[in-house]
Amino acid sequence: MEAANPLNSLLLLLNLQQEARQAQNPEALRFLMVNQTRRMIAYQQAVFLAVAPSGKARLEAVSNVAVPERDAPFTRWLEAAASAIAAGAEARNLHGIAPTEVPPALARDWGQWGPAQALWVPLPGPDGTLTAVLWLARDDAWTEGEKVLLGQLSGGYGHAWWALTRAGRRSGVRARKGIWALAVVAILGAVLAIPVPQSTLAPAEVAPRDPLIVSAPLEGVIERFHVQPNEPVTSGQPLFTFEATVLKSRLEVARKALASAEAELLTASQGAFTDPQSKARIAQLKTQVELRRAEMDFARDLMDRVTVKAERTGIAVFTDANDWLGKPVAVGERILTLADPQVAEVDVHVPVNDAIVLQEGAEVSLYLNVDPLRPLRATVSHASYEPGLTPGGVLAYRVRADLAPDQPTPRIGLRGTAKIQGERVPLAFYLFRRPLAALRQTVGL
Repeated sequence: MEAANPLNSLLLLLNLQQEARQAQNPEALRFLMVNQTRRMIAYQQAVFLAVAPSGKARLEAVSNVAVPERDAPFTRWLEAAASAIAAGAEARNLHGIAPTEVPPALARDWGQWGPAQALWVPLPGPDGTLTAVLWLARDDAWTEGEKVLLGQLSGGYGHAWWALTRAGRRSGVRARKGIWALAVVAILGAVLAIPVPQSTLAPAEVAPRDPLIVSAPLEGVIERFHVQPNEPVTSGQPLFTFEATVLKSRLEVARKALASAEAELLTASQGAFTDPQSKARIAQLKTQVELRRAEMDFARDLMDRVTVKAERTGIAVFTDANDWLGKPVAVGERILTLADPQVAEVDVHVPVNDAIVLQEGAEVSLYLNVDPLRPLRATVSHASYEPGLTPGGVLAYRVRADLAPDQPTPRIGLRGTAKIQGERVPLAFYLFRRPLAALRQTVGL
């Protein structure tokens, strides 16, 4: 929201530019830009992203957040979206951001992470190079007056950021001392630059592909199972049966209620010739008969659902029948799955700390616990964008892989370890990726 007094807006603009020039370090300037700019322009969230010469954006500050979480899904999505916009034709222009400016894979998640009204505020250096950007978000639309003020403010912010970071860029360049030192550094650098395939290990399980989920069709208690875990079943074969005592009683009561209503209707119909009151009740009694008949039909339908049958051929996948016997279940609760034993896939859970760049088609080697010396080959078919908690309480990305067709299909439920091959990276990154990640999390960078 714009300030009511134009003079007040101008004074705030000059004050913010002066404070930006007086910032002692990049951290102080970032804090000023994301938290103090709201003195002049109202917003709900401000994000500062540094833009590398390659065009890749890196989130470095968020309003009202002391240290942004680097591994958070929001951080990864926003960095990818900002990198895409920074590579576009409007990267150096202040403008409202639309989902059409990002790739379709990111645009699909715009409703989850993208704000209702987002504004792209570039922060160019003296030569016009885009070195950073402010991503402002709020629910209300941005006015032209606010855009003009932010356009003036972005120039001051951009110059201040360029001045503070220029010294850091220059200080990284140092002359080497001695010919032997140069030789050692050159050789070491060449070795560490050797590209090697990146990989990660994660727990895996052989899972059915496109299984049919069998859920409870009614609320009640399971009385017995007609199949055992992993037993082959055919279409139409009974799987399990609910305890039907209450349902039988309900059906019997509904039948008696219907018979009583029909008898009462018959009596009224016979007496309608001589009794006007009986004739007047016929319409009401007919309604009662229809109601009782609907109740009986519903009770009969529930009885028809007491025994759940297989809708297709496969194997019944569940843990133990004793886990369900006598246990109350709700409508729609998952009981078991029907799976084709010849159509299986590998279900992998990659912990967040061990995650690498996962792409469809990446090679996977599955080392089963029952046969660890003969790995099975597979290829990645899907990798989740967001991590979730595994049954063991570990935050991990779920990866599905298709088994190679020229090898025996393993039994569903077997567990093991999957080795997923990633892209080729320098040896230095391969060796120091985990230590650097642990150090970054420790110091909070």
